[in-house]
This record gives sequence, C-alpha cells and structure tokens, in this order.
Amino acid sequence: MHIEKLAPLRGPLVLATLCAVPLILWARSAPLDGRFSGELATLTSIAVLLAYAGMSAFALNLALGARLRPVEALLGGLDRMYRSHRVLGQAAFVLLLGHVALILTSRATISTDTAVDLLRPGAGWTVFSGVLAFSAMTVAIVLTLFVHLGHEVFVYVQRTFGFVFLAASYHVFTTPGAREDSRALNLYMAGLATLGLGAFIYRSLLGSLLVRRRKYRVVRVNRLDELVTEIVMEPAGTPLVFSPGQFVFVNFRSLALSEQFHPLELSVRRKTFSIRAGEIANQFHPFSITSAPEEPTLRITVKAVGDYTRALRTLETGAEAIVEGPYGSFSHRNVANRRQVWMAGGIGVTPFLSMARSLGDRDGLSVALYYCVEHEPEAHFLEELHAIAQERQDFRVTLVARDTDGFLTAERVAREHEDLTSSDVLICGPPAM
Repeated sequence: MHIEKLAPLRGPLVLATLCAVPLILWARSAPLDGRFSGELATLTSIAVLLAYAGMSAFALNLALGARLRPVEALLGGLDRMYRSHRVLGQAAFVLLLGHVALILTSRATISTDTAVDLLRPGAGWTVFSGVLAFSAMTVAIVLTLFVHLGHEVFVYVQRTFGFVFLAASYHVFTTPGAREDSRALNLYMAGLATLGLGAFIYRSLLGSLLVRRRKYRVVRVNRLDELVTEIVMEPAGTPLVFSPGQFVFVNFRSLALSEQFHPLELSVRRKTFSIRAGEIANQFHPFSITSAPEEPTLRITVKAVGDYTRALRTLETGAEAIVEGPYGSFSHRNVANRRQVWMAGGIGVTPFLSMARSLGDRDGLSVALYYCVEHEPEAHFLEELHAIAQERQDFRVTLVARDTDGFLTAERVAREHEDLTSSDVLICGPPAM
C-alpha cells in the first residue's frame, strides 16, 4: 500500500494512540489481579479505564476545536479535522457515559442506596463535580444533535464544553486511585488537561486577543442573481497570504446586516425546535477565497442557503470585515499529478475560481474543468473561465447543465479522458456528487 493512501489515517491513528496511552500507564501502575478480583473491583476498574480514555478524547477534542495549524496539518486539512472533531466528541461522550453507568452499577452491587447516593450533593464535591459535568455534557450533546440551533447559539453551546471539561478535570484530579500511584499517568493526564484547557482559552475565551486576524473593508457587493453574491474586500493593513483553493473565516461588522436579525427567535417547524440568536458581532463563517493570491483584493462568493448567507445580500460597501485564516489544503498545488480533472458543482466552483485565476505559465498543468449547474444562467463565471481557457491551451472548460445535459457521470469523464488513471481528480460540490 502506498504511503499516500495511509495519509488520511495518520491523524486518527495519532488520536487513538493518545487516548490509549493512559490505559497502558494504568495497567502498568499496579498488579491486575487485585483490580479484577470480584464483581465490584472488575466493574470499577473498567469504569476507570473508560474515564481515562473518555477524558483523553475530551481534551483532544477541545484541541481540535481550536483550529490550531499544526493539528490541521496533521489531519490533512480543516475539513478532515472537523470530521475527526465530531467523531472524537461522540466517542468521548459514549466512553464517559459508560464510565457513569459502570460506576453506578458497581455501587449497586453493594446496595441501590449506595448507587443513588453518588448522585446527591452529599457525596462530596469530588463526586458531585463529575455528576454536574456529565449532566451538562449530556444537555449540550442533546442540543447539538437534536435541536436546530442558529449559528450563534451553536457556537455558545460548543463553548460550554470548555467549562464542562474544567469540572470533569476537577473530578479526575481529586478522585483517589491509580493516578496517585503512577507519576507517569498523573503527568500524562495533567498534560492532556492543560492542552484541552489551553486550547479552550486560546479559541473561546481570548480568541479576539490571541487568534491572528486581519482587517478588510468591503469595496463592492455584486449580487449575481437572487441567491448568489460576490463580495470584494480590500485590506486595511497587511494583506492575507494564501494558496489557491483555501478558505477563510469572515466576520462582517455591518449595520445593515445586524438589522436583519432579531434579538432572539424561537420556532417549531417540521417537528424541529429552532433557536436563533440575533447577535452577529462574533459570528465567523467559512467562505472559499475566489481571488488569486496576487490580486490586491480578496474576493468571496456566497450562496444564500441560511439565515446569515441570505442576510449578506444586504451588506453595504464600507463595512468592516475581520478575516481569519487561511485554512484548508484543497488545491491543485497539493496533488502529485500534472494532469488534473476539476469537477465543480454549483457554488462549489469557488475554490476552482481561485485556482484558475492563479494559473501560471510555469505550472506545467493540463486541466479539464467540468462546471456543473442546474441551469446554464447559474454559471455566473463561465465567461471568465472561457476567457482563461482561450489564453491557455492547457486549460479546458466544459459546462454541464443538468436540465439539458443531465448529471455529470463517471462514465462520461472516463470516456473523455483516456489518461484518467494518471490524473488527479478534485471535486467540490453538493454531497450527491
């Protein structure tokens, strides 16, 4: 198997290993015979193992949520990092749920009252901090998975996990057990706790001070149709340095935009309870960069698919934009083959616009771009892409309009590219693609 095929597994393997380390240290800290001698000891030992693994996953999940560049590089881009973030968060909850269930079960072997007593404040702060932490974590998980939250409320719910982790850490480090007998285990868990809390402070509490961001000013708002808007910004200071295909998080400080949101909205639609906050001062949303790196302005193109993106159509020139990034590794410069096939679906053309606009004579590429849309009038950048193709013999554009041509198929692409096996294929579009 080629090393390149193992690259997507590198990050998850590292995360799994880091979660497994405390289990090994726990096993080496004392003889196992006494830890599994009887039902009570066995259930307690398994519960402790689940706690160490769950807290490790919890700490690492906070680190993933901080959007740290080394972590992004390890996992192969922010999109993969967010997928790992979601899976790791779910794993942490399941592991800690197992810990709580087994601890209660182990105490129930003594008596039901003994198990119930653990849930009462009288059990002491060490135990009760764990109860509070898991209860808060459960509420946050339910809100995240089963309630349709507006972006701002979703961000605030995610920030509560940092405080939940703080309470859970207090529970871990004040509970007597193997950690006291193993200096290595104690230092390892303390290191992970420091990493998790540090990441939470860096991103959620002091992000406005610590996270590097650049100021831009909106100079043009081009409304291409009733859904798609192009926003052009100029730097207020040092411009952003990025690679074609990358994206940024942008927060617009706009009076017109803020007037589109009510202070708080609650609604029930299709059996879904929705919460939307009107405050947009801290909303950072991801957008692909469509300009070339050498352009003096920064351009993004937005399709109205939600509350915030619909409101962007009211954005006024002169509004301040706070830009964080760049992020992502999706780029024609990050693949091995010089022969490439680009497939863009609808607004998924945005990263390809940056790539096409940045093509140089020395790139040595041979690129075929399939621009897929529902109807031909939706291909807003077709004329510009054709102009680039006319200037370059190594760049070809094919429009695929679903209403006249049907969907783009793998068979068609293979038929039109005999050398497809020696080409890299880059796809950006809706999940159906």
